[in-house]
Order: sequence, then structure tokens, then C-alpha cells
Amino acid sequence: RIITVKGAIDNMSRAESMISAKLRQSYENDLQAMAPQSMMFPGLHPMAMMATSGMNYNSRSGAGYQGGGIYGSGPAPYPPMYPAGPPPPAGGPPTGDATETTYLYIPNNAVGAIIGTKGSHIRNMIRFSGASVKIAPLDSEKGDATQQAERKVTIVGSPESQWKAQYLIFEKMREEGFVSGTDDVRLTVEILVPSSQVGRIIGKGGQNVRDLQRVTGSIIKLPEQSASPPPQDEETTVHIIGPFFSVQSAQRRIRSMVLAATAPIPTGGRPPRVRPDNSQ
Repeated sequence: RIITVKGAIDNMSRAESMISAKLRQSYENDLQAMAPQSMMFPGLHPMAMMATSGMNYNSRSGAGYQGGGIYGSGPAPYPPMYPAGPPPPAGGPPTGDATETTYLYIPNNAVGAIIGTKGSHIRNMIRFSGASVKIAPLDSEKGDATQQAERKVTIVGSPESQWKAQYLIFEKMREEGFVSGTDDVRLTVEILVPSSQVGRIIGKGGQNVRDLQRVTGSIIKLPEQSASPPPQDEETTVHIIGPFFSVQSAQRRIRSMVLAATAPIPTGGRPPRVRPDNSQ
């Protein structure tokens, strides 16, 4: 929307101040309204969620909420105020301090829909999200497309870019009818965590991972913790299965746990005790 103000300089200055104050108040009200939901997604700016609130995806599981039209074309409870991120540099992932890599698996017969005519949909996805999105080619060693049920999608970007790109993939799957009726689109997402942190995520007797599954509504799979300590730089894959909001909540919580555990300890301080947030 464009607001045009005409008149004397003093009057225009007062009008601009009043408009800015109103916009600032609306922004703060929106942040406050999103605060309860943002607790389910630690490390993610609330306005990133609002960027997709004008889209159609409707998940009834986990920490879901509703919106309404892909790329914000329909009515929504909040306007898409969080700006779309810049496209990633050609041939490489987006720049930024908090770049994350996530692997998402889609049915092989959905690849055409995700790419779009002459690559139009995946280009829009990259431009809107600011993430690097790459779909793996067919593995020749595993036979043709009829013998490969899934394709791996690699998404590289900031937490906000991850939210937007993954959202658009789930939404496109729903739009194209890859689920029946009002069923949720359920996909598998993989993230890598330091192997040294696997025990912390699982918890004593598996308590932490059970809490994570209960609170997020997703299925979380990790390998059994080995008896001997893993190498310092070794990473372990965490498999997360569920609807969009459930897997997003699980990703953000797990990454938050790892970040808190591996962050440098302030001078004279001690590392915080990290446990999954059981509040809903």
C-alpha cells in the first residue's frame, strides 16, 4: 500500500508523525499477539511467522495456526509485514551469521509441482524465502523414478528463511492434492546436531525426547547413544516427522538446546541447564 500525503510542509510533517506512530503501535501489537506462539519456536523472530500468515496452510496438529493464499495473496489475520529476504548469491547459500542446513524429503511424484513450469515455483520460493533450495537429482544407482519413492531437498538459510521455504513446500504439497481431504501434509525433515549433544537431546531414560514429541506433536528419531564418547567434530542426523508446525517447533527447540549447550560460558558463570520447555 502507498500512502500519499499532500499539503503544507508543517501539516505533512505532522501527518507523517501520526502515521508512523500508528504503524509502530500496530507493529508492537502484532508482536505481542504473536508472543505465545513464538514460545513454541525459540530462536525464530515472531515476524517471520507473520510473513506466512496470509497463506493457505492449515495444520491442526502441534502448535499450528491458520492463515489464508500462497505468497500472501489471500485474506489473513495479520498482514505479511516481515519482509521477504534477499535471494541467495548465485551458486551458493545465503549469507548470514545464523545459516542452517535442513534436509526435507518429498515424494518423487511431487518434484514437478515443487519446481513448477520452467522452474517458476522454485524460483519464487527462493526469492520469497531468501534460502537456497536444491532438489537432489535421481540416484542412478537406485534405478529410475518408479523405483525411488522420495527426493531429498536441501534448504540452506537463516531460521526465518528456513521457516518460509519449508512452509511453501508443505503448502504446495497440500495445494496439489498430495493428501486427501483435510488431512495434514506430513513430511520427514532431517537436521544435523553434534554427536556429543545426542545424549542431552534424548535425556535420561529418553525423557527429553519424549517431552519434545509430546509438546511439538512430531515424531523424533535419533540413533542410540554409543558407550564411548564420539569425536569432537562428528555429527548425528535427527529425523523429524510430522505436519509443518510440528516439525518447525521440534527443529527450533532442538537447535535451541544445542546452541545453549555449546555457547561459550561467560566469565565467572556456569552453563545453563537446558531442558525442553513443557509449557503449551
